[in-house]
Amino acid sequence: MISNIDKSEAIPMLFIPSVEQTAMKTLKKEYALYIHIPYCEKKCHFCSIPVTRFTDEMVLDRYVDALLYELKYKEEFLKKNTLIGIHIGGGTPSVLSVLQIKRLFDFITEMFGKELPEVVFEANPASLTKEKIDVLSQYYNVTLNLGVQTFNSQRLQEINRMNDVEAIKECLRYAMQKENLHVGIDLIVGLPNSKIIDFDNDIKIVRELGIKNIFIYSYRLEEKSFFYNYFDKKKCFLQNDMIRKMEYAEERIKNFGYIAKSIYYWSIEKDSLYRYTSHQMNGGEWVGIGDGAYSYLEHSVMHNNFIGRNYQKYLNEIKQNQIFAQNVTSQMICKKRCF
Repeated sequence: MISNIDKSEAIPMLFIPSVEQTAMKTLKKEYALYIHIPYCEKKCHFCSIPVTRFTDEMVLDRYVDALLYELKYKEEFLKKNTLIGIHIGGGTPSVLSVLQIKRLFDFITEMFGKELPEVVFEANPASLTKEKIDVLSQYYNVTLNLGVQTFNSQRLQEINRMNDVEAIKECLRYAMQKENLHVGIDLIVGLPNSKIIDFDNDIKIVRELGIKNIFIYSYRLEEKSFFYNYFDKKKCFLQNDMIRKMEYAEERIKNFGYIAKSIYYWSIEKDSLYRYTSHQMNGGEWVGIGDGAYSYLEHSVMHNNFIGRNYQKYLNEIKQNQIFAQNVTSQMICKKRCF
């Protein structure tokens, strides 16, 4: 079945669907919740994910309206089962304003209770203000994950991200002083033009700041990214070179006492964070909320097929119980009620 999938669709690597399913039916005992924010201030040159450039606060207001309505619409279904974790990703969730973040978290807290399972909130240092950190720290069991990618200013500029390394450090210091907030970062090994020694500088700063949780990813050249058409793929991205850089990074971080909690996640904390990611990697089911979000239920992958549409139309379709779930396994479009 996988061979029949339209190659233009970006399908996560973890998806290995085997059973046709065109409507969300019965969840297992435990599930995770993913909330998608498909907006960015600008797109990173390594990224292939479909996103919309954030230009208008009112658009985000309407999108949050739609998210809350979709959550409310699925509330009965979600509350019948055990929620093990929430992940708010994108895109860039930190483009949401302070009030929009508060609306979303207040709604989640009201739905599932104040003592939530872990809520991971992804952020870009460029759009993460102290006021937003303050709001996030007011809620129970929140993990703030910053997409740092590297502390090398030149590499950051080349991938089209904010390259003020001191500002990134200050953002991390401020977040880490919050008692109620867990903090982690993403690092990418093998970015274009990078050298193997670049990771030494990254891990040096990680240790100086006292960062306890790190996701380390190997760079992958994605077909729909800016870099895909910019570089000579045969010369610039040799597999053996990438493996060598990743092995070097893993050996270095192990030497400093970090333990591999999963294939990407390293920590010096006793308890593991990122429950959504762990649940997903272990084959657990999850429900995706929002434009472009994926769900995995009953061995089948489904896709909220709203990308490119007007979000007011998205909201109206939810109100009319017309949730379109694209089954990636079978490439069928479902026009049935999902709940």
